[in-house]
Amino acid sequence: MPEQTWRMYAHDRGGTFYHLGDRRYVEAHGLRDPIVEVEAREVEHDAPDGTHWGWLRTGEDTPIMIWPVRGMLSMCFPYGTDVEEQRGKGRVVRLAVRVVGEREDGVHVPH
Repeated sequence: MPEQTWRMYAHDRGGTFYHLGDRRYVEAHGLRDPIVEVEAREVEHDAPDGTHWGWLRTGEDTPIMIWPVRGMLSMCFPYGTDVEEQRGKGRVVRLAVRVVGEREDGVHVPH
């Protein structure tokens, strides 16, 4: 599998990242959790460094609906991700997500 990486933003909730996407998307949630810049790297589904699950639509370049638990991703699809993959709508991607900058409150986050 060719390695793909994406730079995104996310809410940092005690080291677990939510609402990954562009900064406007993260800010639109209106939460008080710090916003951090992250790198999401595609890994094998069984990779020990995988932290999140996302959906990569057919023909698109960036994963969406990224969650730290696969069940949370599956809930986004009425008939589950397997059916959508079989229909050629996209594919589930496993992601290793890490902070690449500082939190918006200036706290340095070790990489």
